[in-house]
Parts: sequence; structure tokens; C-alpha cells
Amino acid sequence: MSANNDIASAFEELDLDRDGQITQDEFHTAMTDRGEEITDDEISSIFADADTDKDGKISLSEFTDAWTRAEQA
Repeated sequence: MSANNDIASAFEELDLDRDGQITQDEFHTAMTDRGEEITDDEISSIFADADTDKDGKISLSEFTDAWTRAEQA
């Protein structure tokens, strides 16, 4: 599976209502459902980095950009 497919699959797992956007609530719910513990501060930090247009949601393109930045770090 290519990196783009991995990114798209990860995005789909987080986009619970399938509207093409990930909200903070969806992110929290998806992580909790996976058994991951994540704080509101951690989510806020992720969204501060990934939500580049500051609309309160992460689009697939924003998610892809954030994923790429994280892999390069």
C-alpha cells in the first residue's frame, strides 16, 4: 500500500461522519475507540498545527500536509 493510501485510510478512520472533514470531537472519539488516551490539550495542539485555514476542521489536504511534515521531522 502506498503512503497516499495509508494517509487516506487514516483520514477515513477519523472522519466518522464521512463529510470530508475531521472535527476535534471526531478525532477524540476515534482515538478513544482505538483505545488511545488523548487529552484536550493534545488535540488542540494537533489542530493548531494541522488546521491551516483555521476553520476548526482538518480536511484531507491539511491532514496529508501534517502527516508529511510529521514524517519529515
